[in-house]
Amino acid sequence: MEIFVDTADLNEIQEAYSWGCISGVTTNPKIAASQKESYNFQERILEICDLVKGPLSVEVISEDTEGMIQEAKTYASWNPNVVVKIPMGKVGLRVTAILERQENIRVNLTAIMATNQAILASLSGATYASIFYGRISDMGYDPCTVIAETSALYKSRGIPTKIIVGSIRNMLDINKAFLAGADILTVPFKFLKQMTENPRTEQTIREFNDSWKQMREKNLIQLDEDHQLAERILTFVNK
Repeated sequence: MEIFVDTADLNEIQEAYSWGCISGVTTNPKIAASQKESYNFQERILEICDLVKGPLSVEVISEDTEGMIQEAKTYASWNPNVVVKIPMGKVGLRVTAILERQENIRVNLTAIMATNQAILASLSGATYASIFYGRISDMGYDPCTVIAETSALYKSRGIPTKIIVGSIRNMLDINKAFLAGADILTVPFKFLKQMTENPRTEQTIREFNDSWKQMREKNLIQLDEDHQLAERILTFVNK
């Protein structure tokens, strides 16, 4: 079970990665275009690779076979952690097979909306198959069924393709997608941040800390020198 952050914002990536539980990054043309400031695309990709020592998915924008292959080779040459996102479809499947089998370039076959597409993704040799949770739901179908069916098929046949679930729209999507069998979720930063927060958690921690302070004020707890030093450091940091 892994979580990627779905963003091209360096500050969001840096903060999320500092938590120690994020193992990769995904981007797409829409995310890249949403950045408020102008930037050099190659430099941004390299900056992200410096921050996260895990897979970084970069999507091609070409629509023909040769264009996709050339783009993929270019992106893959920038850093060994780059995984090329190829859109699902006849051309995408063809390109995926060429990149994975002939060029040794890892592919994230993206925009998968149905189990039968996920089957084709695995047969093309894709390293990752990206299922779009929210967009499947928009069509009136159950995304968890697609995830569960794909997971069952892959596991029963020993298929190495990993299931990434994206298009996450709310916190419940995260729980449901993992329970359905997703290997990886790629999650917008705002939802990752919400995952770390809960009013009851914060209240409980405050109660524990207040109880500790009361015990110390009444001299009901004696600390050795190491613990006294740690407490003084903590007090200084929290000022």
